[in-house]
Amino acid sequence: MFFKRRTKNLHGTIAEAEAPWQNCIGVCSKCARKLKAMEGDKTRLRVALKALVAERGLKKKVRAVDVTCLDVCPENSITVAHFTRSSIRVMNVGGGAAPEAILQEFGY
Repeated sequence: MFFKRRTKNLHGTIAEAEAPWQNCIGVCSKCARKLKAMEGDKTRLRVALKALVAERGLKKKVRAVDVTCLDVCPENSITVAHFTRSSIRVMNVGGGAAPEAILQEFGY
């Protein structure tokens, strides 16, 4: 089993896994696709956020991931959601938004 040390069997085919990070930033790939802000199957914003998180040494604090539609669907913007244990915060950012500004807005 992959990540066996971080996995605990609950029952049957369901296992609980310990995440190696505390919070998550999700970038809507459907919004990015509409704005042609994709590199293959990855959003450019997520790639930039991930690189910035690594550069700042925040890999254990936050993880940037691509997600499918969040049903917010802004015009000419990308939906970005910040998931923590206690809350979810959703923002709509322009296609050219700076990853630094997004991380700052989310408190990193």
